[in-house]
Amino acid sequence: MTDEEADPYPLHTAARDGKELTVRNFIKQDRTLVARRDEDGRTPLFWAVSSGHESIVQALITAATDPDGQLSLIDIDDVDDAGWTVTHIAASIGSLPVLDILLPYHPSLDKQTSAGQTPLHYAVSRMRYDVVKRLLEAFPGAVRIRDKQGLVPLHRAASIGNIPMITELLKAKSPLDPADKSGWTPLFHASAEGHGDAALLLIRTGADTQKMDREGSTFLDVAADEKVKKWIIDMAGREGIRL
Repeated sequence: MTDEEADPYPLHTAARDGKELTVRNFIKQDRTLVARRDEDGRTPLFWAVSSGHESIVQALITAATDPDGQLSLIDIDDVDDAGWTVTHIAASIGSLPVLDILLPYHPSLDKQTSAGQTPLHYAVSRMRYDVVKRLLEAFPGAVRIRDKQGLVPLHRAASIGNIPMITELLKAKSPLDPADKSGWTPLFHASAEGHGDAALLLIRTGADTQKMDREGSTFLDVAADEKVKKWIIDMAGREGIRL
């Protein structure tokens, strides 16, 4: 059995497994290997990013870069067969060091996967707070991008009840009352998942409490249970907000 038959993508494997010396030897022999795609449509960089191997990510990026600093052998916005870029992956795994290696090459932070999700959607969903902050610094406009379900990142933060994340998204001028395909705003998601404190924050910020979804229900109608509903009403009342 030849080496090619045993492993048709040895550089990809070395990048995934964190074998930096092997990676460097391969790209020293032939730097064009960094552009080779495997059966998933991924270059070695995808696997290095997926595994969070910072030094290997840097080595591959350097090998793909011309002396004038231009990334020539690969496109930073290349997508795999699922429509993910390496920036989506870095955001999803929550690796700020890897993200910081990629950002100087100006990846498109509005790039969407086949499901319509941006790197910010993934970072919010997986509660990667530091990564969310960095993405918002680089491209605050991502707070307004909807996925194919009509969800902006604030919907996701509300559904997991993450107060710091909600606060950061609001500071970045996220729309407060966007409706998803079901007519649900972030306030609906917070209420339905039982996150009363997140719902109260959204209400305090000015969320529309009278808005109805496609079924004619309000955010209180879809509350996780009566206890959550009562808590929201009582706490809002203490602040002079009548629901």
